[in-house]
Amino acid sequence: MMAAEEEDAPLDGQEVLRLLDDVRNRIRITVWALHGMHQDMTALCVDDLAELEHLLTETVDHLLAPAYEAVGQMLGATPGGAVTTH
Repeated sequence: MMAAEEEDAPLDGQEVLRLLDDVRNRIRITVWALHGMHQDMTALCVDDLAELEHLLTETVDHLLAPAYEAVGQMLGATPGGAVTTH
């Protein structure tokens, strides 16, 4: 029960910054992997692309979404809409 209460608790500014830093690092990993694919088309296989898709989906769902909501609450803004995922 306590874990559910902690999930509903608003994030503080430091936590939002930590989430955004994690997002930045994950995007850098993705860019690095795609750059390698650009240099050598055989560098990544289908499984690697699936891993990148999983990494980006997890990043959006578990890092960006909470950070977005927290910043929206801090600014008193209304959410703009849902992100479509596959």
